[in-house]
Order: sequence, then structure tokens, then C-alpha cells
Amino acid sequence: MKKFLCALIFIALMSNCVFAADFIRVGELTKLNISPEDFNNLVYGIPTAKSKEFRMKPAPDGRQTKFYDSLNALILALNKGEVDEILLPKDVANYVVRNNDTLEISAINHVFPNYLSFGFKDDEEGRKLKSLFNDAIITLENSGRLAMLKETYVTDAAFNEPEPVRPEKFDGAEIIKIAVTGDMPPIDFIAEDGIPAGFNTAVMAECAKVAKINLELVNIDATARAAALVSGRVNVVFWFQTRAGETLDVPEGIILSEPYYNWVEMYSVKLKEK
Repeated sequence: MKKFLCALIFIALMSNCVFAADFIRVGELTKLNISPEDFNNLVYGIPTAKSKEFRMKPAPDGRQTKFYDSLNALILALNKGEVDEILLPKDVANYVVRNNDTLEISAINHVFPNYLSFGFKDDEEGRKLKSLFNDAIITLENSGRLAMLKETYVTDAAFNEPEPVRPEKFDGAEIIKIAVTGDMPPIDFIAEDGIPAGFNTAVMAECAKVAKINLELVNIDATARAAALVSGRVNVVFWFQTRAGETLDVPEGIILSEPYYNWVEMYSVKLKEK
């Protein structure tokens, strides 16, 4: 009996060792309204209230997600060995790898849908702006202009530096403060001289042109975008959202425009083998 128990304990210990050896630590940008633990359960583990009936099957190699507040923090964590890989939208991954010769794309992951929208405070002014931007997005899509912006500021810019965006000015028009984080290049991007140059800013500028409003660009940290809206510091914020059963990363009091870009491919980026 003792031999049998010892054998079971040995097998259990060995299993734990194998799991630990195969465990992959994955870095992702911070989600605003879900903890890393709940996110891990949503993606790889037991369904939660947020996941409803949706979840990916548990990864056979074992994965654990860690959140970081910025792209620079993600890359630093990878270089320091805090995580084994970082998970980025495909266009962001292509841009990051092109600009970091120590990094490479290791895998393509098809996960739940991700969307780009504009975020507004859920009040009367915010709802009016949401309607205004929704109408402008539809106009840009129907005219083919949105597709051209995607080609210039996303597809091409993943491999070439995007051009700065300077919104047109309209005499006497209302001024709308737009937040730019620069934390998801080339989609949300700020050039070295401090001038926003990303796809989102280009879409914002075109929406402003359609609506005949003036834009004032305000640089903020990505994790401060909800607070910036609620406090009234800005009127509009670029928003990256994940949908899995229900929309993640949208705190209470924030409403979103219709999406103007989406994808399901997330690329795993890791350090190159030495």
C-alpha cells in the first residue's frame, strides 16, 4: 500500500513538473474591467459570468496571462524574462518586430473578435457625439475613404513609418478634444516629434471633416482613457475592445461608436533564439 501511495505521489509530482516546464507566461495590454485571473479563466479555464458560454479550450501547454499598462512595459517584460511571449494585434506585432531586431513572430493565434471604436462618456453630450461619429464612419465607409485610410495607415504603415496627421480647421466650429495614447502603433501612434500619426487619428480627422468640427489632440496614458472621459478632460478616446460572449474592457459610464476596424488574429511575439 505504501509503495502504491508513493507511486501516486511521484506521478503527481512529475506531472506538476511537466506542467511547470510547459507553462507559458503571456503578456497582454491591461484590460480595464476584468482582472488577469478572470481573463485567464475566460480564455483558458472555467467559464465566468463575463464569458457566458464562450471560452477557448484550455491550451495543452498551459498559459497564464499577465497584464501590463503599456506596449513599452510589455516589451521590457519580455526582455527581462518576466513573460515568455507577448500577444499583440497582427498589425501592431508586424510593426513592433520591424522596429526591434531582437524580436520575432512565433505564432498566429485566432482568438475572439477585436474591434476599434471611439469611446464617449455616457451622458447627453457623449451620446450626441457618438451619433455624430457613427454617421461620419458610415459616410467614410460608403465613400471608400475608410478602406483607403486602412491601406495607408494600417497595412502599409506596419512596414513603413506613418505620416503625421494634421486635422483640418474650420472657422467658428466646435472644438472636440480627442485623446491619443500612442500605445498601439501604427494604429494608435505618436511620432518622435510628438505629432500623432496613427490610423485612429487619421479616421478622427476624416470624421471631423465630415462633421465640420475642430479637433484638439491630447496625449494621455492608455490606462487613463476612461478617467479622461469621465472627468471631461477629453470628449473622445480611441477604444480597443474585445468581444467574447459580451464586450470586455468597457467600464461603466463609457459608450462606444460603431466599430471601424476589426480582426481576430493576434500574433505571439517572443525574443529571437540566440
